[in-house]
Amino acid sequence: MHGRPVPRPSPHGGAYRGIAGAGGFQGREALGKYIENPAAFMDTRTACFPNGAGADVASTLADRVISYSDDFVSIHDKYPKASVHCLLLPRDPAVYKEHPIVLLSRRDAKGVAFLEAVRAEAEKLRAVVGAELRRRYGQFSAADAAREAVLRGDSEASEGRLPEGRDWTKDVVVGVHARPSMSHVHVHVFSRDLHSDKMRHRKHYNSFSTPFLVRLDEFPLDPDDPRQPYAKRVQGGLTTLSAESAHDADDDASESGEDSRGIDARGESEGAQHRLDYLESDLQCWRCGRRFGNRFQELKRHLQSEFEAWIRE
Repeated sequence: MHGRPVPRPSPHGGAYRGIAGAGGFQGREALGKYIENPAAFMDTRTACFPNGAGADVASTLADRVISYSDDFVSIHDKYPKASVHCLLLPRDPAVYKEHPIVLLSRRDAKGVAFLEAVRAEAEKLRAVVGAELRRRYGQFSAADAAREAVLRGDSEASEGRLPEGRDWTKDVVVGVHARPSMSHVHVHVFSRDLHSDKMRHRKHYNSFSTPFLVRLDEFPLDPDDPRQPYAKRVQGGLTTLSAESAHDADDDASESGEDSRGIDARGESEGAQHRLDYLESDLQCWRCGRRFGNRFQELKRHLQSEFEAWIRE
């Protein structure tokens, strides 16, 4: 996961950065720059989560590539909605503009193979996120207390083995949005705490805490699943559908930098009225289940307490 294969030749050559900055990859296309030339965004000091980085590590690493291969790129989300929030991007031009729900629900041989490849890469990134959670919060966790004591030199390891401690990977969520705001396929890999100053309003929260986020282990979805794009559900034989042609948008906008409060999440396609109500549903704490209606600021205060309790588990 942390290797650095020689990047594929970029059609932009040495002028790549100037072209990207001049508007070649903006708005819905913003993720394209990482796919085309990940080496341009790889910082050797921050390629992996660095030792000694403080709680502001997300802002330090924003817009940075973690690792890449010929097939995938892993990056830090530029506008993280959790304390650790990364994206997995496939690099194959034959698939990276498809609608992710349709793409990951394909049942033909190529579709099944692609889903398995995504799952394998997502597990690698899950491990990276889990390791970063332990590095940041292990010192506070009751489940990691014995391990931390050995690491500090306060106690001896039993039979020379470091205690396993807490499995932080169980606190990592992997999925895609039902209505992506970005043109390129991207899989979210993030800590379940949803603790971030970039989590700014109700739709942000609901897009990561309701079935609007389709977990990777739910795929392939049935053709009549309400989270399928309209064209796919009506024309069940479709095997491909681009994110753009679906005329769908979600409130994600995390990679584009848009505030996104005005984004329409109805999922309308070609005049068909199909509404996904997840983003407008009552706010509910991911940890204790308490409901907050539409009182987002009250939820935010509550989430701070839940975050502190969560890292102490």
